[in-house]
Amino acid sequence: MATYEIKTDHDVFTLEGMDAVEGAVRAGKIGRAVQIREVGQKEWVRVDATPGLAGLFAVDVWDAWVGETDATVLDAFQEAEPTRVAQSSQEQPTRPTADEVQELPAASVEPVGEELPASVSDNSAPERPKITPAVITHPAKPRRPAAKVIAFPAQKPAHTQGVHALKLEGYRQPKLKASARGPGGLAVRWGPIVLIGAVGAGAMMLWVWYININAGANFVDRRQGDGELVTAAVKATIADKIEPLVSPYDTLEDATREQMMEGILDIPGETEFEDALLIELRRVRVDVRSVRVKIESWTGRKNDIPAQVSFNLKVVVRDGELDRDLGALGMVMGKYIQHYGLQVNTLNIILGGDDGLRKLQMNPESARRYFTHRLSMERFLSTAFDAQ
Repeated sequence: MATYEIKTDHDVFTLEGMDAVEGAVRAGKIGRAVQIREVGQKEWVRVDATPGLAGLFAVDVWDAWVGETDATVLDAFQEAEPTRVAQSSQEQPTRPTADEVQELPAASVEPVGEELPASVSDNSAPERPKITPAVITHPAKPRRPAAKVIAFPAQKPAHTQGVHALKLEGYRQPKLKASARGPGGLAVRWGPIVLIGAVGAGAMMLWVWYININAGANFVDRRQGDGELVTAAVKATIADKIEPLVSPYDTLEDATREQMMEGILDIPGETEFEDALLIELRRVRVDVRSVRVKIESWTGRKNDIPAQVSFNLKVVVRDGELDRDLGALGMVMGKYIQHYGLQVNTLNIILGGDDGLRKLQMNPESARRYFTHRLSMERFLSTAFDAQ
């Protein structure tokens, strides 16, 4: 018996034999668009295209109903309507009409506990209601005196000219002489004009007096003739004050600052401080041979920041680069003095060269000011070192 694989949109299952497949189609479990194939085959086929199953989808179950021409087929399914028995009019209950009203007995409308006066008879006319005379309801004089109204003084109307207020014809001006009037007949106020003119003239005279008092030898006469030429003395004075646009020391200082390391190395001890200075000095191309640091006191919350320090350095100077090496050395020392706020007791430098050894002492405050752009390199080299 062949086994078939059935593939729906959500699942794949197998059925044993064609009879099982036909039963699933008749039960509505398999539609016409479902794919089917026999186990061992590769291609899937629609169920309605399978030779053994196509007939199940070709016949519509409602075709038999549409093709039926006998209209009495459904008579067997009709239920007979129950017959209604007509009742006689005598057995039906009667209802009172809307206009029919039953009269109540006389005893039910008589007042209880009240006796009619003897003078009143059944044939006597009804008593008329009492009417209040108009004299009481509308007296000739009012019952209460009239209220007293206080007459407050009304505000007097403002005396304005309205739309005629801007007309110059109605404005009364004091009569002035013809000489006191300007063009158009308007008055001219000469007082403020004279006052302003007097103040201006006084200021001008004061300025002229100041120029004459302060004029002296600095005011040089100019020659009369072709052009405006300055005398030789003035030219010499101007030439002395002119400085070069770019100093070579400024260029050297900028190059040294670009070579320096960014940040500060940690110095938990004297050895680490010496290593940090060696690294920094060699970074700026200073031929340093030895660095000795003596930390005399510490500060900070954890007592890990040096406070009082002494330095001893030995540097070999190359030919023609003494200013550059001393400037770079001062830049590095000023960097650490500024960062940690060091109090430097001694800062000794031993310079070695072709002419022997020289001992110098650097001013730590000058080095700090040099690093913070307070001193130029030229000024630092001329004031920061003392020979020993």
